[in-house]
Amino acid sequence: MIRFFTIYELEQLTNDQLDELHAIFHQLLSASEPGTAERRNILASLENIDCVRNRRHALPDLSP
Repeated sequence: MIRFFTIYELEQLTNDQLDELHAIFHQLLSASEPGTAERRNILASLENIDCVRNRRHALPDLSP
C-alpha cells in the first residue's frame, strides 16, 4: 500500500525533495488501478504536495 503524506510531513522537506516526491507519485498514479485505496492515497498525497509547493511559491520566506 502506498503511504499517505500529510501536509505537516511535507512541510519538513526541501523544495528539491518535494519535486522528487511529486514526480514519483505521478509515476505511481499512472500505474495504479482506478477506485483503489492506493490510488486515493496517491491523489491525496499529490494534492498535499501541490498545496505545500504553492504555499512556498506564494510565501518564499517559508521554505526550509
